[in-house]
Amino acid sequence: MAKESTKFQEEEVNSLKEIQLEMDQVIVGFGQVAINRESLNDQENHLKTQLSQLKTKEQTLAQTLTNKYGKGTFDLENNEFIPVD
Repeated sequence: MAKESTKFQEEEVNSLKEIQLEMDQVIVGFGQVAINRESLNDQENHLKTQLSQLKTKEQTLAQTLTNKYGKGTFDLENNEFIPVD
């Protein structure tokens, strides 16, 4: 013998709907985090490229200055080059 169907009380239905809505919001939040993560990864890769280019530029300039002035140190504040013996 089959049992008759029963309807939930309105309060119970509302509670279920509220949980479903909150679950949907969490899922959307996870999606936003994933999109933000991709954007941050793109920014990080761009900055890594810039850093690599700056390091190369720095090495090139250091080699040029070493060839011109010899080995030593340079004080940016005093604009003074101190050669190494």
